[in-house]
Amino acid sequence: MMDYQSDAPKQDETQKAYAKRLEAEGQREIYIRKALRAHWGLTIEETILACAELPEARNRELQDLRSRFPTLNENRFAWRISRSLTIPKEDALVWSQTILAAEGSA
Repeated sequence: MMDYQSDAPKQDETQKAYAKRLEAEGQREIYIRKALRAHWGLTIEETILACAELPEARNRELQDLRSRFPTLNENRFAWRISRSLTIPKEDALVWSQTILAAEGSA
């Protein structure tokens, strides 16, 4: 199993291509964020922007959070998402509502 520090970019691989490759390999958003910061020294703001274009990685991250915190209500889950992904609480609330609504219809 690779870790983000040893999962280096390929020669001439751009930040975006690297992030997309990691997403295609099944990595979660937090892993990709750590990898981008380790190999390119991006700020947290730059990392958030780069990962905003990785919907599959974001979804895996959200599903992992939900599996670790299955009993949180909408607001507490939104808080957890906001803290974990360093995104605004308003954005996190939309994700929380979407996930909980999907659980309710399952």
